[in-house]
Amino acid sequence: MLVLASSSKIRATLLQNEGIEFKQVSFDYDEGLTKDINASLYVQKIVLEKERQFCEKNTHKDENLLFTDSVVSVKGQILTKAKNDEEALKMLQMQSQNEVSILSAFLLQSPKKKIFSLSKTTLFLDKFDEDDLKTYIQSKLYLNKAGAIMCEGFHQKYILRQIGTLNTALGLDTQTLKAYL
Repeated sequence: MLVLASSSKIRATLLQNEGIEFKQVSFDYDEGLTKDINASLYVQKIVLEKERQFCEKNTHKDENLLFTDSVVSVKGQILTKAKNDEEALKMLQMQSQNEVSILSAFLLQSPKKKIFSLSKTTLFLDKFDEDDLKTYIQSKLYLNKAGAIMCEGFHQKYILRQIGTLNTALGLDTQTLKAYL
C-alpha cells in the first residue's frame, strides 16, 4: 500500500480521485531551505529533505512511500506558503496579469527503487479584481497553498491559458505517479 507522507487534503483527494489506495501519515517538516536557487532545484531539494526527515523518525521500510511538494515561481522568484494576509497579498499582486509556474515534485520510494518526478504547469493570468482579491484574502483560503494559488477557486476565472495539467497545479502529477505504481 502507498503511504502518503503529507498532511495535504488536496493531494489525498487527488489520489482518491485516481482510485489509488493509500494511507496518509501526517508529518511536520522543516522546510527552511534558502531560496537563492531556481524553483525547480528548490522543490526537488525540499522533497529530498522531507524524505530524510520522515525516514529519520518513521519506519515504513516495506511500504511504498510518497513524498511531495510544490512551489510557485513568478519571474524567477520562488513563492511558498503565505504565512499571513500581507504575504498573501504581495504574492497575489505579483501573479496578477502575469505568467505563473507551479512546480510539483514527488519521490516514490519502494523497498527496491526510487522514482523522482518533476512536473510543471504554467498559468497565464488576467488582472485580478481588487474586490475579489480582498474577499479571497479575508476568507483565508490561501493558507497552506503554495504561492497562495487556488486553481480550483479564486484563480480559476482569471486563467487565460494553461500549459500543463490541473493535477500538477494542485500539487501532484497523478498520471506520472500511476505509471510507476
